[in-house]
Amino acid sequence: MKSVLYAAAVSIALAMLIFGGRPAIAQAPMQGGGYVQGAVYGFDMYDKLIPLEWVNVTAANTQYRFVASTGAGGNYEIFLPGGAFNLSVDAPGYKPYSQSIFVGEGSSSVINMYLYQSGVPVPEFPAQAVLLVVSFAIAASLLTKKATRRKR
Repeated sequence: MKSVLYAAAVSIALAMLIFGGRPAIAQAPMQGGGYVQGAVYGFDMYDKLIPLEWVNVTAANTQYRFVASTGAGGNYEIFLPGGAFNLSVDAPGYKPYSQSIFVGEGSSSVINMYLYQSGVPVPEFPAQAVLLVVSFAIAASLLTKKATRRKR
């Protein structure tokens, strides 16, 4: 039994390493459905298309909501029950992307998404942290200047 569980864990880890991301897991057992995979790309400041990693891809309808993350190379994969879904991506610094899809029983689809920059800067630090860093820098420069004058 341990060897079967070990083999299953290794195969899941290997699949995640190859395809990237984490598969979405349904809360309730499903009958049938389809497989959707693809990649999420974004244009950088030089208009070069780059893969976006660690971005959430959401597939939702009135009954279900599934979330998968992109992995290496911006790849994602998700298994969905049959029906219509809204596939969306929202990444910091990019305009939100949304697309309607239909998943048939036993289907397999490749859906790549391309995001454009929003023009809104992504804050790297909270405003209070910036003020604190600037204050420390000014204080350090004043103390250094004062110490330099004393040595003369």
